[in-house]
Amino acid sequence: MKDNKIEFGSNLKKIRKKAGISRVKLAEMISYSEKAIEKWEAGSSVPPVTTICKLAELFEISVDALLYAPKTEAKYLLGIDGGGTKTEFLLTDSDKKEIARVKLGPSNPVDIGIENTKKILERGIRQVCEGISLREVSVFAGLAGGITGDNKEQINAFLSQFNFAFYDNGSDTANALSIALKGEDGVAVIMGTGIIAFSQVGSTKHRIGGWGYHIDQGGSGYNFGSDALDSALKSIDGRGGSKLIKDLMEQHLAEPLPKAIADIYQGGKAYVASFARFVFAAFNQGDKEAERIIDKNVKEVAQIITAGKKFLGDENGKVVICGGLCNYEKELMPFFKKYLGENQHITFSNESVVDGAIMLAEKTKNGGN
Repeated sequence: MKDNKIEFGSNLKKIRKKAGISRVKLAEMISYSEKAIEKWEAGSSVPPVTTICKLAELFEISVDALLYAPKTEAKYLLGIDGGGTKTEFLLTDSDKKEIARVKLGPSNPVDIGIENTKKILERGIRQVCEGISLREVSVFAGLAGGITGDNKEQINAFLSQFNFAFYDNGSDTANALSIALKGEDGVAVIMGTGIIAFSQVGSTKHRIGGWGYHIDQGGSGYNFGSDALDSALKSIDGRGGSKLIKDLMEQHLAEPLPKAIADIYQGGKAYVASFARFVFAAFNQGDKEAERIIDKNVKEVAQIITAGKKFLGDENGKVVICGGLCNYEKELMPFFKKYLGENQHITFSNESVVDGAIMLAEKTKNGGN
C-alpha cells in the first residue's frame, strides 16, 4: 500500500512558482480569488474535486501528482515476522543485503493484545531503522494473529502513521509461504509454536489445519512440549511415561517438575513449546517414549500433508516444512518417510522466515503481493 499523504497545498505552491504564475494570475485563470489560492497553499482549505482536476489539466500534471506527496523511491526493505515466541525485524537494501536485524518478544495480538503488539512493532521499527528515513522504506509485517478479527485493519492503520514509502501487513504464514515455496506450487507446513499448512496452486491457496492449540492435535512445538510434560509427569505419578524426559526437564529447571507447574501455566503456550526439545534429546539417547511422541506427532502432520497434496494434482508434489521444528530434520525425517513413503521428496527449509517478509516487502513496493 502506498502512503498517500495529501500535500495539495505545498504541491500547488511549488508547481505554480515553477510555472512562473503569480497567485493573482492563477486566481484569474480559474475564476477564484487570490485569497482562496492563498488558503489552499497554506493548507487551511482544499478546493472541490472539479477545481483540482481543472488545476491538474492547467499545469499538465496528474491529479495524484497535485494531491499527494512526491513518491519517494524505496531504497530499503523492512521485513517483520512476528509469532507467539518472538518478533524479528530485518532491514535490507534494495538488493536484499542485510543492514540491521532486531529480535524482540512475542507480537501475536490474540495472545498479548493489539496495543502491546503495536508497542513491540514501534520499538522494533525504531531500532532497526535508526538513522534511516522511513519514507525510503517498503515494509511488510506478517504476524501470527495478524488477520484475526479486525487486527489486519488495525495494524495497517498503525503502520500508516510511520510515513513508509510503501507498507502492507498480514499473517506470519504469508512470510513462511513466500520463503518456503518461492511462488511455486506445493504444500508448505509451518511447524512452529503452532502448526498450519497451505497448499498453493498458482495464486490459489488452500488452508489445512492451524485452528489453534486448543484444537490442533499434533505437529506443533506446543503439541510436542505438551506431550513431553505429560510423559514426564506420568513418570512421576508411576503411570508410565519417560523418566529420561523427566530427568532432562528437571535438570534444566533445577527443581522438581511439579514445583514448576504454576510457572508453566503462567508462561503460556510458548513456554510449553520450549519443552519440545527434551523429546528430541531423549530420542537421541534411545528413549522409546520419546520415539512414540515423535511418531504420534509426525503421523498427524503426514495426514495434513496428504490432505494438502490432493489440491496439487501431483502425488509427489513439492512439500516444504519450515518453522522452529526444522532444527530437528534428522530426527523427524525417518518418520515422515514412514508415513509418506520413500518417494515423497520433503524439504526442510532452514531459511529465516523473516526473509519471506523481505520478499513480500519487495512485492509491496512493486505494486502488491
